[in-house]
Amino acid sequence: MEKNEFKILFRGPIYPAIIISDKRLYSAFDIEELAIVCMSSNPVKGSSTIKVIDSTGEKFWFTPEHNAMSFGFLSPKWTKKKIIGLFNKSSNAKKAKLEYPLKSLSNKRLEKIITDICEALRS
Repeated sequence: MEKNEFKILFRGPIYPAIIISDKRLYSAFDIEELAIVCMSSNPVKGSSTIKVIDSTGEKFWFTPEHNAMSFGFLSPKWTKKKIIGLFNKSSNAKKAKLEYPLKSLSNKRLEKIITDICEALRS
């Protein structure tokens, strides 16, 4: 893969990151993994972008048409509950019979939840 194929505009995500594609969720722990997953995935039906959630809950959009990722300026951060719900409803979690617990969320940092989910997605 050539370095100029995958472009990040403004600023990139903080890793690890969750990638939402049409078929499943993926995780990326560095820019190379992110580029490979984004460029080989398709957007969710009805969307023209692939959404990425970084370890701080910030949303990014990858536009396959331009091979470019941009920060979601006007998007609110994802909440712990929303991220866990996304994972628990994913085909990945269902296939592996995994469920991230929704209890004691106030005691868990968002970064820890996202890292745990990314580790589960990696396997």
